[in-house]
Amino acid sequence: MAAGTEPLAQGALALHLQQAAQLRELSGGDPLLAARLAAASGQAELACALLARSGGLFDSEERERLLAEPCPPDLVAAAAEILRPQAALDEWTETQREMYVRALAGLLVAEPPATAEQLLTGTLFTSAEVGAGLWRLPALPERQRWSAGRQLVQGLGRSVSGSAGRPPVQWASASWGGRWGLRRGLQAGAEVVSLEHVVATLSAAWNWELPDLPALLSRPLLIEGLETLPADRLELVTSLLTDATALFGWTVIALPALDTLWPADYRPLPQGWAAPQEPERSLNVSLPGEPLTLPELAVRLGTEPGRTLVVLYSRASAARLAGMLPGSLLLSSSLCRAHLDHQMSALAERANAPDLTVIATTLPSTPVGEFDRVYHLLAPLPHLTEAAQLSRGPLLLFTLRDVALPQSWEKHSRLTARLLAEGHALSDPAAQRRYVSQLRALEQGGRLGHWLGLRREQQFASLASELNAQPNSAVPVLIGYGPEGEAVIARSREQGWLSRRDLRYAAWVTPMEAQRAVRLGDAEPFGSGWALVWRGKYDDTYGLAWPLVQAEWQRSDE
Repeated sequence: MAAGTEPLAQGALALHLQQAAQLRELSGGDPLLAARLAAASGQAELACALLARSGGLFDSEERERLLAEPCPPDLVAAAAEILRPQAALDEWTETQREMYVRALAGLLVAEPPATAEQLLTGTLFTSAEVGAGLWRLPALPERQRWSAGRQLVQGLGRSVSGSAGRPPVQWASASWGGRWGLRRGLQAGAEVVSLEHVVATLSAAWNWELPDLPALLSRPLLIEGLETLPADRLELVTSLLTDATALFGWTVIALPALDTLWPADYRPLPQGWAAPQEPERSLNVSLPGEPLTLPELAVRLGTEPGRTLVVLYSRASAARLAGMLPGSLLLSSSLCRAHLDHQMSALAERANAPDLTVIATTLPSTPVGEFDRVYHLLAPLPHLTEAAQLSRGPLLLFTLRDVALPQSWEKHSRLTARLLAEGHALSDPAAQRRYVSQLRALEQGGRLGHWLGLRREQQFASLASELNAQPNSAVPVLIGYGPEGEAVIARSREQGWLSRRDLRYAAWVTPMEAQRAVRLGDAEPFGSGWALVWRGKYDDTYGLAWPLVQAEWQRSDE
């Protein structure tokens, strides 16, 4: 969108909100009747959005069933007068209409009801070169990327008004370690959210999630990690972002760590907005030799002085290795994220400690300081690119004999190993694009066509369910970590559902571990049983990993 151009939805949104208020009064506050009156007058988008007050946005079959019941003729006639002025939506695409309905519903279910002015931001840059829309910086290492991002936060913050006491800019990151580092470095300059939250909000369907959408769209968004998404998911998220920027004058800027094959929707940000690139630092990458056992890895680590970071995938492997190396620091999803925050902050206070071993399944970010060496399980290229920034020495890749690579990593890791064996540097943009190109060739036949079909047909519930389903391989366990953790458990029980934000107080276990914990009385099911509440021992240092750590200590004492 060019600077100064009016957002596509500006007129329609103001009209529909006014008409919704009048229908609410006409229907006596009955949300279902108001929606049926709109449907009877042929106002499909408004009727669909009004249904959100009855629970959410539904799939077409359920929507048609709810709207089919006839209304009193006198009310239909009165509604027809209210709805005589009609918004011009004929030139919009089907997916733009779908996004518009979702945003309108978010405004309608907000308490108190929101206004069009609270959502519509117009063009946020004062520069004539850059307006609302999708933009991207070149791929940069974390420190440079964050430096460029801070400049953008300052520039955007000066041009945004009416953010209702919230930071004027949002910054999304795909990694927990990145979000911790951003919160530490940005202070109140930007609100830090997860990429998962952005995707869930852009595809929201239910009335407890929908109010988050106008809040998201009302402020500029910097977003990290888009390039790490599978190709079909990246294209789907891009379609949601593109429609939202066109409709509501939203500004979204991607801050990639890796060069990728970007969809054409993302325009390069003018050079003046990017931080100057620093000279590339040479890095020695050691390819995997013969597979190691965990005890063999522990012996090797025990003989090396200085600061060492070890990155694994499996929580159980990380816990066992921590038990073999007393005094090491564990960062894994066996700890709830609030606990991980404290662990990471403690680690940052030891950024200059000369001797330290950190074992992680969650990669920390650069504020924790550099390490003399980083050991990393062979992994997809994006993981290694980020991990390399934490090493002032070598990046040592390895495989484990007694721990299999996760299935989702296998083809990515093979491609990575092949590129490195050919002599390509991790930071080589051409090698990164080649990696992405080869990976996409292996991933042909994704879900993009199906997802776009759900959008065009306004199958809101199905899209939200498919995009935001929790992985079957992990079960969240709510931890009463401090007073706030206990408050989250109490609040979740009272309201009968668990918000994504409250997952900050959740650790993660496998389904088999979850069943065992319930059987032993260490955990109890929450709600429908998709999450648990922990009632057993939760260690101040190792969290739920404590039994595995303790077992290794006992084994070493025998």
